[in-house]
Amino acid sequence: MNRPVPEPSARRTSTWTTTTAILAAIVVSACAPTSPSGLVTVTSRTANPVQLTASFSYGAYTVDPAKVSIILSTVPLETLASGDFEEAQIAHVQMLWTPRAGRTPVSTDATNLSIRYVVLVDGEVGLYGGGGFGWPKGTPGKTGFGLNIAGSNLALLDSTDGFRDLLTPARLLGSIGAPLDETVAIRMRDTVSQIVTDRLGRSQWVDAGIKDGQVLSSAATDR
Repeated sequence: MNRPVPEPSARRTSTWTTTTAILAAIVVSACAPTSPSGLVTVTSRTANPVQLTASFSYGAYTVDPAKVSIILSTVPLETLASGDFEEAQIAHVQMLWTPRAGRTPVSTDATNLSIRYVVLVDGEVGLYGGGGFGWPKGTPGKTGFGLNIAGSNLALLDSTDGFRDLLTPARLLGSIGAPLDETVAIRMRDTVSQIVTDRLGRSQWVDAGIKDGQVLSSAATDR
């Protein structure tokens, strides 16, 4: 079934148009962020590439012994919870290990990130997932932490029947960051997971791992 992403309209504030802005954001964002921020672009790996770009202003990050998790949204948590929105994009990026400049070899297949990317538009949902490579901005556990995502591979994992996927296979590039706030991060993760589950009509989670006894479906964990 061919299910491409609806092309974002000009009136939707989450949509930008050029990779130049993404690269500029990476250059100026070397320091650890103190507030939620992010500018990323998802580009299809096709003969005629399609781009979906988002500016993130809401979210937080958490740290546990196995990973650092950043979750960001284009709309506020309260708006997500109320369902009063036409379009939203959510990025959930988990850093599984920390690269070290000058010591970590980087190749096209290097992977230290697990990525979930959710597109919510006009009542439809598309859940993308994959892996990537990112350089940290700041130290995990400090007030703020971020990532410059230098490469990734994404594909559609699941969607509602009316969702049109114009992206798979795709690449995500950009810069993200957020303050340390476990409460906000867990609330946003759970809210988005519930929205995805409700729209798909079956249990589905945004988190790429297992936490608090939750068992994830194969679609959510396949990378």
